[in-house]
Amino acid sequence: MVTFSGGVSGGVSGGVSGGVSGGVSGGVEDILEFLGKRPGAKTKDISSALDIPQRTLERWLKQLREEGKIEFRGAPKTGGYFLKNNKKL
Repeated sequence: MVTFSGGVSGGVSGGVSGGVSGGVSGGVEDILEFLGKRPGAKTKDISSALDIPQRTLERWLKQLREEGKIEFRGAPKTGGYFLKNNKKL
């Protein structure tokens, strides 16, 4: 018989949240790097190139826009995303 005391749930939730936040920040950095190389990219192009689900990508793009790191230029159908202030990576 094996008995676990309270430390297991803390370790599991800590590991899960650490893995999730690590994945998010890594994904966001990948997007910034991609836009540095391909300015004006559309969400469909970014999603397929980085193998990120469309919904997840939209969430991360929103985060980057709110942080002032990227901007959308152009019409909704033909525009694309650019690094703000011509930041190069």
